[in-house]
Amino acid sequence: MAGVDWKKAYHDLESHIEHIMKETSTLVHNAVPELRINEVARNDQNGLLEIIIDATGARMKYALYLIDRTGKHETIKRPYQQSNTFLLDVPGGKYTLQAFVQEDGAADQTASVKINFRHDRVDDDE
Repeated sequence: MAGVDWKKAYHDLESHIEHIMKETSTLVHNAVPELRINEVARNDQNGLLEIIIDATGARMKYALYLIDRTGKHETIKRPYQQSNTFLLDVPGGKYTLQAFVQEDGAADQTASVKINFRHDRVDDDE
């Protein structure tokens, strides 16, 4: 390959890669994460049901509904709050949990998930 200016070709390639890196950096740093619920953890905390909503997004608020599947107890509705942790005093039983996450100030940016589970209440005095 006679007549190829390898120094110029290398310089052009280096310049092109630098431009791509700057553009990628701008996109990554300015990107808003997609709102989603990653996991909902349930724990027994001294006889209380602790629910922790792990989500990805920007400036989020969390809410939940806890529905007794047997119909014996009224649905518990917790409004949006800044904390992702809820402590509920509920008897053992079968429940459906609906967890919500919303970007603060953006009512149209909401994600939710439903989970069916059995809560076996453990009291400290047992």
